[in-house]
Amino acid sequence: MHELPILRNVLEVALEFADKNQAVRITKVNLAIGDMREFVEGISQKYWDYISAGTLGEGAVVSITRIPAKYLCLACGEIQEFDWRNTEELRCSTCSSADVELTSGREIIISNIEIREGEIT
Repeated sequence: MHELPILRNVLEVALEFADKNQAVRITKVNLAIGDMREFVEGISQKYWDYISAGTLGEGAVVSITRIPAKYLCLACGEIQEFDWRNTEELRCSTCSSADVELTSGREIIISNIEIREGEIT
């Protein structure tokens, strides 16, 4: 149920953005979420609908794009996707080095907030 506090934070940011831009409605919130975040997309819209009721975010669509898990091999410089669910030690598939650094997969990014400006009709 960690989606709920994350979406509360997203709603707060979206409402601030809407206020600064004289919006009458938030229509869509686009999120980019790393695959390593166990974020359940199916429940996200229901949570959003619950927490945004009575705000400018009510009725907005929450759209989620997944970001694959990737690492940088510090030995050879390759950046590669990997299956983060694999429990074996992570090694570069090019040079077999274990000297790797995570570059993506744990992000939570608000990539876009779509609003409607103007007067409420």
